[in-house]
Amino acid sequence: MKKIFIFQVLLIISTLSIAQVRLESLVKTGTKLTYGIEANGLKYDLIVTIRTLAPALVFDWQMTDAVTNNGTITHTATAMISANTMFNYFTPGAKTLDDNGISMWLSKNTYTGLMKEGKGAMMKMNTKEALKKMGTYTEENSELKIIVNGEKETVEEEIAKELNDEGEPSGEDTFFTFYPSAKMPIILRMKNGFYLCLKEIKTK
Repeated sequence: MKKIFIFQVLLIISTLSIAQVRLESLVKTGTKLTYGIEANGLKYDLIVTIRTLAPALVFDWQMTDAVTNNGTITHTATAMISANTMFNYFTPGAKTLDDNGISMWLSKNTYTGLMKEGKGAMMKMNTKEALKKMGTYTEENSELKIIVNGEKETVEEEIAKELNDEGEPSGEDTFFTFYPSAKMPIILRMKNGFYLCLKEIKTK
């Protein structure tokens, strides 16, 4: 009986230790998201600080590769619903994206399309590029290990890849992952001519 009790306690502890953190309860005004970036042979951080989440997303950003490399990205309310063009290459200063532009987040319509396995969503992975059909596959779901307020945590992620004419994922040259929540569809990782990965969240 004692052995069974000890086993149950260990099982509970093990379950709690691998519990996934929920970003819906973490990300709010003032939250800082730190991404590691690898581009052109360099490694540096992108720090995103949330200013507002609704009705449209606004965030400040700073890159550690240069002292003056910072700015603000503002989305429109329409973009948060239907935008399908990723804005990835930041320039210093304030920038308001058009109704098709989205950055570090997914729009409601794009998220809905991606979450329907085998259907996908038509997206531009960069501005001025052609539309690509991106889709997710259940068997490729994974977890991302990050630091939340100094503690190690894991975050569930969905992987989206370009689909070929048969609806199958085509290669590893371009992909992104996102948090599977309609309320908080944050980009977690991306390979798109550069590599980006969320590594830390600070709420205090």
